[in-house]
Amino acid sequence: MAYTAPMPMTTGRAATGIGNVYFALVVLSVINLFNFMDRVLFSVLLEPIKQDLGLSDGQMGLLGGVAFGIFYGIVGLLMGRLADTRSRVGVLSVALGIWSTASALSGQATSFLQMFGARAGVGVGVSACSPCAHSLIGDYFPPQRRALAVSVFTGIGTMGTMIGLVVGGLLMQHYGWRTAFLVFGLTGLAFAPIAWMLLREPVRGSFESGLATALGWRASIRMLLKRPTVRMLLLGMPMVMTAGGISTWIPAYLQRAHAASSGDVGTYGGLSLGLGIVIGTLAGGLIVNVLRKRNALWEFWWPSLACALSIPLFAAFYLTSDTGTAYVLLFIAAFIAGSSFGPAMACMLAVSEPTIRGTMVALNVLSVALVAYGVAPAFIGFTSDLLIGYGFGEANGESLRAALLAVLTLPALGAVFFGLASRTAATDIVK
Repeated sequence: MAYTAPMPMTTGRAATGIGNVYFALVVLSVINLFNFMDRVLFSVLLEPIKQDLGLSDGQMGLLGGVAFGIFYGIVGLLMGRLADTRSRVGVLSVALGIWSTASALSGQATSFLQMFGARAGVGVGVSACSPCAHSLIGDYFPPQRRALAVSVFTGIGTMGTMIGLVVGGLLMQHYGWRTAFLVFGLTGLAFAPIAWMLLREPVRGSFESGLATALGWRASIRMLLKRPTVRMLLLGMPMVMTAGGISTWIPAYLQRAHAASSGDVGTYGGLSLGLGIVIGTLAGGLIVNVLRKRNALWEFWWPSLACALSIPLFAAFYLTSDTGTAYVLLFIAAFIAGSSFGPAMACMLAVSEPTIRGTMVALNVLSVALVAYGVAPAFIGFTSDLLIGYGFGEANGESLRAALLAVLTLPALGAVFFGLASRTAATDIVK
């Protein structure tokens, strides 16, 4: 279907807002910017938090992974249902206020349990971002433009990784980690009502016909899980997103293995990791937007290829002893891994009807949260502690390096699962 004009918007909510899909995409992307900023901020502050609160790598892994990931994934199912049945704009705006408040409260924590509660609050809030935003994008843009639209949304959002690392590192260096949490949290909280006023709720299913029948929650999940492509995607997405999960530990690794200061990690590490993911995400959308004109299955093939190519690059980053080379390798690895993010998410939209699209994304959030953002960071922390007990060095990053290398098995599995998904996609893609 050719796209010739902005899609119609509903008018039942508020008179404010601009009915232009590109403007809406920018607003959604800014919300995603705050999402990534608040998620990644913990990673650049990990070492000072650990020292200040007297915690172990295992405990920090729980805070960076399980505390965030479990709540992010489980509550994400509820958020997905709300995205299918309620105002997505309203849910998303309230959620932004919740996770921003929790981020600000992280700076007030004085114990492991208090920090655990704050990190869980961030997970609860950001669990609404993907289901609501991707469901909105699915109704803002036609199928042939969704990979690029999702890549723009993800790419601008992942700029938050760079901002979180760079600005967070500088705030930490000059004002301390507590102030960094407070500044980031209050900024997002101020934007929440602005987002609600600017966004408009689109008509569901504007680019698909004959798909308006509403289903119950359980029926929606059963319908989706019956599709082999969906099952492969739910197995593969956590592996694709492992690059996001391990970023929790990359600043700490640079500080230990390369004796980098918080400021250097924020500036050089933040630019390497952040710019790599941002440029890679945008490039992936552009590349697949061209390739899918030849074959729509490139949305599935590209994430598989990117996962495979990222493995030796991340391994080289962990193994090099030269700091300058490490930053270059980190940028290239992040670029390749990031190029898979947008197309991979577009695959989710392709195999789900508009009335259950939020549920599809919520299932993805659950799988990604449990593995990439939950188990993987915790595994790295506990494995590092275990290796320290066997004589591996902690201060020089030796134990952390070995743990990070072990996790590279996950993107290898991602390449396999997306390859398998492509074999049944032609049958399961919603026309």
